Amino acid sequence: MPVPSYGAMPLSKTFLLVRILQVVSMIIVIGIASNFVEQIVTTGIEAPKEVVGTLSVTCIATLYMAISIAFYWSQANLGLLVMSGVDSLLLIAFIVVAVTLGKPLSYLNCYRIGMASKAADAQAAYAFTVSVTQNLNSDGSNLGMGNWAGATKSNCFQSKAIWGLSIALCILFTTSCVLLPTLFYKNKKANTAPKSVEDA
Repeated sequence: MPVPSYGAMPLSKTFLLVRILQVVSMIIVIGIASNFVEQIVTTGIEAPKEVVGTLSVTCIATLYMAISIAFYWSQANLGLLVMSGVDSLLLIAFIVVAVTLGKPLSYLNCYRIGMASKAADAQAAYAFTVSVTQNLNSDGSNLGMGNWAGATKSNCFQSKAIWGLSIALCILFTTSCVLLPTLFYKNKKANTAPKSVEDA
């Protein structure tokens, strides 16, 4: 099945590449975030709001991606403008996700976890344990994202991967927000019938 040109084949292929990168990024975010939620919930603690929010936004965006690719391939001309509006809303959502995740994670240095002095490691372990015990089996409790991400090197790197992919998704959605209206107008221009010599 050939890629629809919409009157500008290079832009159309660029948009398709952006969509593929968006889907791959979101699948990775869903995998890491759902793993976090599973690990936290099995210990009887409510997952951090940041992780749950990221997972919710990413799942909704992934569902939309499946629908939008079908509209794109069926050459739904007006659908390009609708997709541009939805992409703009998802761009705002991922900006909020990136900022929310960035607040606690920007101060973490993953390479220093486990490499500090014994006193610093003991203090970090104590803060994590206190946070866990205060939130154990109590409804409405929240384990801080900074505490969870700072508990181990693995958690830290995975948290930063989610944050980095959220920033990448902001860039990708900005690109698709620019490409979609451009494709609409290029297609409209390509499909307008040229004036005949008699009409001139």
